[in-house]
Amino acid sequence: MALASNALTTVADVKTYMGVTSSSDDTLIETLVNNVSDQIERWCDRVIVQRTVTEFLDARADRTIALSNAPVISVDLVAYGARDSISVSSDTATDLLATVSIEEDQARLVRIASDGTSTISTLTFASNPTTATLSAAIDALTGFASTSIHNAPSFTLHRMGGRNVLDATAFLTVASDDENEYRVDFDRGLVHLRADAFPADDSKRMPNRFPNSFQSVLVRYSAGYSTLPNAIVQAAFELISDAYRGRDRDRAINNESLGGYSYTVRPWAEWTANVNSLLAPFRRVR
Repeated sequence: MALASNALTTVADVKTYMGVTSSSDDTLIETLVNNVSDQIERWCDRVIVQRTVTEFLDARADRTIALSNAPVISVDLVAYGARDSISVSSDTATDLLATVSIEEDQARLVRIASDGTSTISTLTFASNPTTATLSAAIDALTGFASTSIHNAPSFTLHRMGGRNVLDATAFLTVASDDENEYRVDFDRGLVHLRADAFPADDSKRMPNRFPNSFQSVLVRYSAGYSTLPNAIVQAAFELISDAYRGRDRDRAINNESLGGYSYTVRPWAEWTANVNSLLAPFRRVR
């Protein structure tokens, strides 16, 4: 096992914080670092360690797009619109079910053959970075046929739930129209588009109509901290230390005495309040 990309500290730093010199528990501490890092990110509801994020977001009437993460380091792409990129269909008429869905970072295809055998295939964007390579990978699967219509980065594919392709071809679309005139509020994670950013729709008499439908705008950006705030690291240390030192302790017992020896565990409510106070400034408010 290795430290995850979103790890908030290192095994060495945790051992220094706890005063541990032996390496016998390094694997355990590494696991705790990964688990606690995930826990803190989920609680804060944001990316903490700097990385690239791709999101389809709702657009607001004031032409402001609220990103899910801040601070923002850079914005690489803002796109909207839809263009057919991949067609997917079933090539086995006797199948009971054949579906395709596009998730955050992969395509998922489900097939149930006539004998009831179920097959689930996941094709990641990391392994298939373009829609052309993704289409070829889908076409290679038993029970499916796929054609590349327009090649684009796979991350620009619109997300969609499972679509049955037994009786009708599914067309997977990409956000194809780039917009490059915008202003970024890096600290707050807001993208402000210029007033006439979108072309007029003369057929509906809506000049410069903003595409304010559900998840209509794609934004790819880098967010998080390249240098982590001390408060976040301190919270991680406390959570990891508590989990490590309390792994063999009965959590239902707050104090214990034996002869002339006794100890009292800090009340859970007091301990969590301290960690919460460290992390509260970084928690995203929706």
